[in-house]
Amino acid sequence: MKKAALIAAIALPVAYTGSAWYLGQRIETSLNDQAKQVEGIPSIKVVKRDYQRGLFSSTETVTFELMGDVTRAMQQAGGPAMEAVKITVRSDIRHGPWLGGAEFDAGVANAELVLEGEAKEWVKKVFGDRKPIEVRTVYHFAGGGRSDFSSPGFTFDLPVSDPSDALRVVWDGVTARVDFEEGMARYTLQGSAPKMEMTDAKGGRIVMQGLTFSGDQARLFADDPLLYTGTQRFTLDSFGIHDPSGTLPQVELAKVVYEVDIPKQGDFIDLIARIGSEKLTVAGANYGPAHYDFSFRHLHAQTASRMYRSFVAMSSDPQTMLNPEAMQAQMGQLMGPALELLGHAPVIAIDRLAFNTPQGPASLNARVALAGITPDDLSNPLGLLAKLDAAGELSLPEVLVRETVSGRNQGQIYASYGEEADPQEVAAMANALFDQQLTTFVDQGLVSRTNGQLTVKAAFSKGQLTVNGHPFNPAAMGAMPQ
Repeated sequence: MKKAALIAAIALPVAYTGSAWYLGQRIETSLNDQAKQVEGIPSIKVVKRDYQRGLFSSTETVTFELMGDVTRAMQQAGGPAMEAVKITVRSDIRHGPWLGGAEFDAGVANAELVLEGEAKEWVKKVFGDRKPIEVRTVYHFAGGGRSDFSSPGFTFDLPVSDPSDALRVVWDGVTARVDFEEGMARYTLQGSAPKMEMTDAKGGRIVMQGLTFSGDQARLFADDPLLYTGTQRFTLDSFGIHDPSGTLPQVELAKVVYEVDIPKQGDFIDLIARIGSEKLTVAGANYGPAHYDFSFRHLHAQTASRMYRSFVAMSSDPQTMLNPEAMQAQMGQLMGPALELLGHAPVIAIDRLAFNTPQGPASLNARVALAGITPDDLSNPLGLLAKLDAAGELSLPEVLVRETVSGRNQGQIYASYGEEADPQEVAAMANALFDQQLTTFVDQGLVSRTNGQLTVKAAFSKGQLTVNGHPFNPAAMGAMPQ
């Protein structure tokens, strides 16, 4: 019995030490892979990385440079003197399996910014002795992990020499959680920022409240660190601009939603975006609920990835950005994948543009499909039109259209009869002319008139243009009453 206890007393510490060493090695490998992925992003450069691995704990210190090559090239070209943005992050890593308390997993890393000089002094003025950003990452036994991000709230008065220019910023902080698979191949995101408010000495105020954000995305291709499929969603309870001076318009938004969905089907992806606000008030006029939904569908995934990576590389290359000839040449190189993308018959659409006006609801939708464009089609406009399939619908309040068109008609009448013409007679003539024009369009079936709304549906397919289902020749417009 004593012998067994002795063996256990020796074996358990050895086993734990071996586990800690193995798990520490796994975490280092995971972080090495992440660093390689970052190196594949042209706008970000790892300028220094130091990893010190111990038996039970490790430390990593990484310095990133953002758009450094472009910044230096701009300076050499006579641009403003400015330093490239560098961010240093230090992570203290504890190897598993025991992370403290009742928590057991592969390891845990606590990361924070390393600040020096002016940056450190400026951050201290805003946050005091608190850390501006903290990230706690738990690495799972099965791979992947969970990161909890937080930044505290603050109240900060911007330093000004004139009290009338005073500006106060109040920020209630932000928190977020990311659950990720190994190598960030897939992740989910949840986060929120309760409130941000800016006020000035003149009573002006900008307030944003109730921001939440979420995501569920998977990397589209293993060799592309930036392109993901899945969903992202941002919501905002309210946003307002109040400016007693009248310099800025009074704006009120409520229940704002912005969401993007990128599903993948076989070799193709769709990009579907929706923006909506239940309340949209500008200068006292309410335009809500307002919605703007648009989409790019049936995009060939490999071609879209290649085009996206080429664009990112081009926008991060100083020799291209600062040289118009090089920029033009690079844009020309993008034409290849762009034409290839068109060759897979994409569909571009405004799925919904809808809002209210003081005169009534307004809406628009439109869709354009291209049936396999080839380079030869670009040199043959008639052949290109034959491959175009488009449709759209526009609905506007008759009162709004009348006000707009009658206003234009009044200008034409004044031009003919002179400014001394009687305003009431001019207004009557303008309205009568509008009624005549509208009656002509309605009788010809080009405009639908229902419940105070004017609606036009147009379609172009196989070289034929139709309006509200009737063949339409634009040249015939010249024969209609003006």
